[in-house]
Parts: sequence; C-alpha cells; structure tokens
Amino acid sequence: MFEKKECEVDEILPFVGEFSRFQIVVEILLCILIIPQTLQVLIMYFAALNSPWRCAANSTRCSFPRNETFNTDSTDYKARCDMERSDWEFVESKDFSIVTTYDLYCGTEIYTLLTTSLYFVGCAFGAIILGIASDKFGRLKVFFPSQAVVIIIGFLSVFSPNFWVFLTTRVIVGFFTSGACFIMFILASEFVGERYRPLCGILLWAAFALGLVLLGFQAYLIRNWKTLFIVCTAPYIFVLAFFRFIPESVRWLNLNGKGDEAMMVLRRIAKFNNKEISNEITLIPPKQDENSSGSLLDLFRSLRMAKQTLVQFYAWIVMGLVYYGLALAADDLGGEIYRDYILASLVEFPAVLLAIYLCNRCGRKNTVIGSMALASAACISVAFIPKNKDRQGLMALRVIVGMIGKLGISVSFDAIYTWSVELHPTIIRSRGMGLLEISSPIGGASAPLVAKGLKSVHHVLPFLVMGASSFIASALMLLLQETKGKSTAEVIEDGKERGKNLGVEFHRDPHDSNEKVNLGYPHKDECSKL
Repeated sequence: MFEKKECEVDEILPFVGEFSRFQIVVEILLCILIIPQTLQVLIMYFAALNSPWRCAANSTRCSFPRNETFNTDSTDYKARCDMERSDWEFVESKDFSIVTTYDLYCGTEIYTLLTTSLYFVGCAFGAIILGIASDKFGRLKVFFPSQAVVIIIGFLSVFSPNFWVFLTTRVIVGFFTSGACFIMFILASEFVGERYRPLCGILLWAAFALGLVLLGFQAYLIRNWKTLFIVCTAPYIFVLAFFRFIPESVRWLNLNGKGDEAMMVLRRIAKFNNKEISNEITLIPPKQDENSSGSLLDLFRSLRMAKQTLVQFYAWIVMGLVYYGLALAADDLGGEIYRDYILASLVEFPAVLLAIYLCNRCGRKNTVIGSMALASAACISVAFIPKNKDRQGLMALRVIVGMIGKLGISVSFDAIYTWSVELHPTIIRSRGMGLLEISSPIGGASAPLVAKGLKSVHHVLPFLVMGASSFIASALMLLLQETKGKSTAEVIEDGKERGKNLGVEFHRDPHDSNEKVNLGYPHKDECSKL
C-alpha cells in the first residue's frame, strides 16, 4: 500500500497541465462570456448621443432658417433653451437615442451623464457584495446568475416607460456586470500555473477589446438605440449553457474544506489533458491564521496589507477614470465620433500583446507603472495640443497622442488585474478584488464628469486631470512588491511570508517536461513524483 502524499495546488498543476487543452477550452468559453458584459460598459456612449435640432415647421418664435440645423455645442444652444418646446424639434428620429426618446434637453440633458455614472455606481456595490458572495458560496454560483441578469435586464431595458425606469435598469446591469467580470478573471487565473496567469487574464482583455470594437461597428450601422440594445443582449442568451463545462475553482474548493471535490476537478483536468494523477495524492488543507477571518478587515490588518490595499485602491480609481475618460473623450480628439471610438478600441489589441509580453519579461510591477506613466505623459500632451479643425495636422497629432495614451492605460489596466490577483491570498482574493472593483467604478463614475463636465469649464482640464492623476498613481505603486515568479498565497499567513521572502523559486526548463518544480515548499520532493 502506498503512503498518501499531500500537495499544494501549485505543485499539482504542472503535472495535470498548467495550460493545456482543458484550460484552453475554459479560456475560450470565458472569452465568449465576457462579450455581452463588455457591450454594456460603454453602450451609453452611443445610446445617449445628442441630436442636432432645428426650428419646428409651424414655429413663430424660432427665427432661424427652417433648413438650418444646430448642434448642442453651438453658440445658438442657449437660444433653444429660451424657446417653448413646440418651437423646435430634434433632427434625428424619436428612437435615435435616449435623448430623443425621453426628450432630454437643456436642464435635463445632464441626465445622460447619470446613465453612465450610476452604471458604475452599481458596479461598485456589485463588486463588494458579489465578491463576498463568491468567496462564501463559490465562484460559479455567483457568476452565472449574474451573467443571466445582465443579459435579461439589458434586453428588457428597451421597454422602459420613462427615463427613471431605464436608469434603474442601468444600475441593476452595472451591479451584476461587475460581479460577472471580476469572477471571470479570478477563474481564469486559478486554473493555471503561475507563468500562464498573465496570458489567461490578459486574453480576457483581448476579448473585452473585441467587444468594444464590435460595439463601435454595430453602433455605426444601427442608429436606433433600442435595436442596438437588443442586438447587444438577446443573441447572447446561449452563453448561459456554458455552466455545464466550467468547473468550480479548485483553490476555492480546497480552501473551503472540499478537498475531495477539488481533487475530482484536478483529475478531470488531467484526464482531459491526457495526463494522470496518482490516487494517493491529496490536497493539503490550507492552515488559516487564527487571527484571520478571511474578511475585508484582513486587507487592513497589518501595516503592509493596509499600504498594499490603499495604494491599489487609488491606482484602480485612476485607471477607471483615465481608461473610460479617454474612451468618452474620443470625440474630443479628432471630432469623428465613430472613427475615433473604434480607433481607441483597436488600440486594445496591441495593448494586450504588450501586456502579456511585458508582464513575463519585465514583471508585473514595471509593466503597470511604466505604461501608466506613458498614459500620464500622453494625456498632459494632448491638453496642450490646440484643437483646430482647420489645421488637420494638429488634429491628427491629437488623435495619435491620444491613442498613445489609450495604449498606455490599456496595458496598465490589462496587467494590473494579474498583479492584483497575485497580491491577494486565495482566502480573501474575491473580497480584495471586489474592493478594487469598487474603486475602478468610482473612477468610471467620475469619467463622464471629467471628460464631459470639465470640458465646459476649460477644454484642457479633462486631459490635465487625467494626466496628473496617472502620474501620482504610478509613483505610489512603486511601494508595492513584484509577484512575477511567485506562487499565489492561499491564506494570509502565506502572503506575509511571501512579503518577507521574495526569493521563492520557480524554475522550469521548457524543453524538459520532467524537470521538478521548486515552489519553496518543504515537501516539494514528494509531490514532484506525481
């Protein structure tokens, strides 16, 4: 009879396949699942577009020529607000956007900003509440119901009888979008070995970018906001069937006393990958620090953890602000709303490749800080490049520098997901990421106010605010530790030890599949004989 051997998850993964057929299939499914979430994030960029206006045919007070149209940023905007509503009309059809459908103008036009800002407020609450729920009940029990709500409520929102009902649906969709998105990143990272975590997490960002580009082309072709919402929701109901193919996180199962179930999942992965695990292998139940509860308080229990949490919290606020701020300010770069939005979205693809390469080559820390500093420089530069439509060279330069800024913040945002997942021990990973998912929507909620609101004060302010905030965040993140080449901590004590000893080894010859993996565990020799 063979003696049973207890191993860590990270010790078993190299021998069941760190990133083989099973993980590739799950990654593809997650990439498909993120598309309907992505479409909801910036759909209001198009669904809340303003319409030009003109004098009504029977108006006696509107003195402008009937065939002349005006935009809301024209000098004649105030004149429209002084007229009776019957004296003027929108040029676009009633279903062009929520502005024309719900008749938002002059004093009520600001409501369009609420549809984006309150969406992100919903994201903030959803991140923390659903983060706690996923740590307590499991990743999948929160993930797929959230996915269902986003698709169904997003579809039903087109039938809202008034603006306030529609606004409520946006808050609900934001609440559940947040939960679905960050759990996807956690699932993608918890099934694979350390060296593949950046690839899995950042490939989801590639799918996110695909969703943004898809939204831009759909919006260009569909100038009816209700039809756009339907196209962005109803066709994706099929993704709910994926729950049969994606297993629960082995790390969560093991951490919650379900080691046997976790081993069943690992054996399922091994079988799918044409590998085998000895029946004598079992998982080591993580030992919890008696002073640790796995609650949000653990994120601030020590000075080191508090510093790590607060720096990340601020950095994620800034990333949300700059990432979504640049997307919302795309039309302020060159003046072509659909073209500039699609260009800003296409930048995401090289950003994904750069993030994967730089995370593995230069480390998570250098990648996040360096790319954020680049975004800061670009934003400040755009602020001082004159916007003059008569000088095409300057307009082109604004677009180019703006795209460089979008590239920088995209690389940084792509990479920080991997970095933050690795900085948090498994027991509080969902809570930690949930807290960060609160900070990102705070930035996202303020993005419309910065990108659109500050523009009315002075046209350079939006880019100056985004640039200065990015610079401060990149400087503060110098205080955080690098996680490249380190195994993820399971409990808080592991995280403390990792913080003290950053020399944990992870050596593997890519040409030698039998080489042992040294993760710094005292029993590594036994578990390398799987």
